[in-house]
Amino acid sequence: MNKKVYFIVSSVIQIIIGIYTIIISGSILQNELEALRELYEMLPTQIISDMIETIESSGRNSIIVSSIIVILINIAIIFTAHKNTILRNKALLIVANVVCFLFAGSELAELLAVINIIVLLCLKRVNPEDFPIKRELPKLERIAMTKKETFIGLVLVIIYFSQFIWESYIPNSGVTKWIIILGFYLVVLALSIAFWNKSIKRDLKTFKDNFMTYIRFILPKLGIMYLIYFIVNVVTIIVTQDLSTANQQNLESLPSWYVIPLAIIYAPIVEETIFRGIIHKLIKNKVAFVIVSAICFGLLHTISSEVTLMNIIVKALPYSVLGAFLAYVYAKTENISTNMFCHAAINTLASLITLV
Repeated sequence: MNKKVYFIVSSVIQIIIGIYTIIISGSILQNELEALRELYEMLPTQIISDMIETIESSGRNSIIVSSIIVILINIAIIFTAHKNTILRNKALLIVANVVCFLFAGSELAELLAVINIIVLLCLKRVNPEDFPIKRELPKLERIAMTKKETFIGLVLVIIYFSQFIWESYIPNSGVTKWIIILGFYLVVLALSIAFWNKSIKRDLKTFKDNFMTYIRFILPKLGIMYLIYFIVNVVTIIVTQDLSTANQQNLESLPSWYVIPLAIIYAPIVEETIFRGIIHKLIKNKVAFVIVSAICFGLLHTISSEVTLMNIIVKALPYSVLGAFLAYVYAKTENISTNMFCHAAINTLASLITLV
């Protein structure tokens, strides 16, 4: 079968499966719950209980959102196959099928995704038009911190980490609590933007003008990152016998109108400024920067919420994988706008799955 026809047929089948999965999502949910209840004697009770609670609260929404993601990806694959640019976009298509495998709602869709990956790996580029057009990443000058930026960065770090001290003393509810919290977020956000005053216009313009070049650089690495993240996350669950981190549980208990802007606007700007921008300006060696950034980013998400030292360290590992990926991207591009975009995209995807 012609590769163009094969990928069109494969994608159409996956789209049909995705639509069917959405239609019968309620039945799938019930089957998953029944299967989990049968595992009580095989796995730790706490893990099973957490999984059942998660599925009951947001399982159907997760199935629907995951199916929509798979459908949209396969529509894009159909357009790629129709234009006969499969080999040129081979790396992107492999990443797309990895995502489809991770988000597929049925065994048949997972099998098709695996077969597609194998087919793509076996396809060889022969003709000049089969090879991707190589576009070098824009080379941006690394800007050293000025005295003003050093001062702003120091104030930003002090205020940002002060939340772990004062947050336990503010009222648990009421207008006062939200005034303090929103005021804190606005101050930290303003300081983060001020820190980039010298380079943000340059970075934004460069990212906008070379958007597809950056995307082609990011997506293959993003696919690898998700695979590593998935493996590390499974190991973390096995070791700690907990399905999620305390940080995730805290976020899921908060209203969506509060968490979503925090995840897709505040976190990408502030966390990239602190854990990539400031650290990279202080550490010149790129390898050391990636390692330090990954460790700090991982511990940030567990050190104030987990009880035992083992949980603090082990549950930080999945976050450290994400932190290492974002640090690598910044070390390669020297463009903080690229990092903010990646961070926002990753958090948006996570928010769609867990909070919709």
